[in-house]
Amino acid sequence: MEQEIAKVKNKRGVRIIPGFGLSLGVTMAMLGCLVLIPLASLFLSAGKLGFSEFIDVVSSPQIVSGYAVSLSCAFLAALINAFLGMILAWVLVRYNFPGKRLMDGLIELPFALPTAVAGISLTYLYSSQGWIGSLFEKIGIKIAYTRIGITLAMIFVGIPFVVRAVQPVLEKLDKQYEEAAMMLGAGRCRIFFRIILPELFPALLAGFGLAFARGIGEYGSVVFIAGNIPYKTQIAPLLIMSKLEQYKYGDATAIALVLLLISFLLMLFINSLQIYMQKFSKGGDATGDGLNSLRKVIEPHHSEGNTLVKYVLIGISALFLAVMLVLPLFVVLVNALQDGVHAYMEAVLDEYTVKAFGITVLSTLVSVAVNMLFGLFAAFLLSKFYFRGRQVIATLIDLPFSISPVIAGQVFILTFGNIGWMGEFLKTHGIKIVFAVPGVILATVFVTFPFVFRELFPVMNAVGKDEEEAAALMGAGGFTIFRKITFPHIKWALLYGMVLCAARAMGEFGAVSVISGHLRGKTNTLPLHVEILYNEFQTTAAFAVSSVLVILAIVILIVRNLVEWKKRTAR
Repeated sequence: MEQEIAKVKNKRGVRIIPGFGLSLGVTMAMLGCLVLIPLASLFLSAGKLGFSEFIDVVSSPQIVSGYAVSLSCAFLAALINAFLGMILAWVLVRYNFPGKRLMDGLIELPFALPTAVAGISLTYLYSSQGWIGSLFEKIGIKIAYTRIGITLAMIFVGIPFVVRAVQPVLEKLDKQYEEAAMMLGAGRCRIFFRIILPELFPALLAGFGLAFARGIGEYGSVVFIAGNIPYKTQIAPLLIMSKLEQYKYGDATAIALVLLLISFLLMLFINSLQIYMQKFSKGGDATGDGLNSLRKVIEPHHSEGNTLVKYVLIGISALFLAVMLVLPLFVVLVNALQDGVHAYMEAVLDEYTVKAFGITVLSTLVSVAVNMLFGLFAAFLLSKFYFRGRQVIATLIDLPFSISPVIAGQVFILTFGNIGWMGEFLKTHGIKIVFAVPGVILATVFVTFPFVFRELFPVMNAVGKDEEEAAALMGAGGFTIFRKITFPHIKWALLYGMVLCAARAMGEFGAVSVISGHLRGKTNTLPLHVEILYNEFQTTAAFAVSSVLVILAIVILIVRNLVEWKKRTAR
């Protein structure tokens, strides 16, 4: 059979596995309609600006200040996340201790928790009257409504990217080289910096890049704690939102285009880095009797010598997670019940809360269904077939990861709004997308677009395509091959991607905030409803509704851990 496959492969232009045309067609159609065409609207709108006008907008002092705040805070947050994320990954991989599984599950919390909820809880904690902010206020350090607060919010949303980038590489790292170096007299610091860190550096750099990109575009968790002080705490996405509210669409487009360019270059760098990582990390799997015998001597001494370091690192990790992730949840629950159970139930069962919950569920379900379909076709296309432009397609799919949610909402306004190139057509036919539920759904689909694909693609790549090729040569059809061979390998990865997609969709704030119009009972999702209640100083009601989102996030994390456990068991 292998000889048969080899013969067919040698024929130029022959693809053994059926379905290339269908996979390519569906992938490009969905990518074009849901990502590329809306993004093209941004460039069309920017083209209406003269070059000198464009330069005047993006070089104005207030806009330059906004870029500086976003970039500097995101860079600092990514650096801190790189350091702490390395510690967290090390603790989760190298040590066994009570509560390890819980700690590992908490890493995903910023993915599942809506950014608006994170924003109001962090603001409450670090304000001058907050539990932590008041302590720093006594020594003259103000956190909320300063760049320190913005950096903290960006640390919150960025930490999972570093941990999840470093953790799998650390798990696969062969310890034999460390043991050999130790027997040659190398100290632990020398072993870490000369042997371990070079292996982890590409993954660490990739995690840093992803956290940096997320921080640049972050809006929901930052908008509450920033305070929007001109030339001090105004971030670039907040300036885009301000320009849109003032109907200065040209200015908003110019600011967004610069951020989009930065995001694209970052994603291109990260994807190129991942290719380099595949060439770089050729793990040493060879095992020798000498090293195996040395392991028996080294391991007891190694674990005793690391006892102090072990508990220090576990303590740092636990403290970081408690302050940055657990305490904000506790703040939400405490404030939600501060006026009693009756007030809590009244806020949760309010007419507008129920309607917002319905819109949230609808947009989440549609997003999961659409992105599941796209993820299956795109992952199949890029893992089973080799053709020119694969890397470009992968980079384009990843774009929504790094684009600011505010820009995501803006591109749909520039496409389907009254000022958009499709606006007149939609108005003539009585179709309403902007400031309506369809727009909310489209924006949610956009920001969650890569999630399912990114879980499926590495699994399909790792499995390979030999089984599918053999089945195709035996006469099996495309659907039969997928159902009986491909799907059993990817079913848990698919479910895992759907869970992550649902978590992100449920908590989306920035893109929906732009395109929804904040119409109570009509286009508001739960995160937007929380924002309105908070801005109206209905603090208890805001935290009560936030607690519903927290409970949903916890449920999603539990499901995620169960799926992850099942996926590892199946593997």
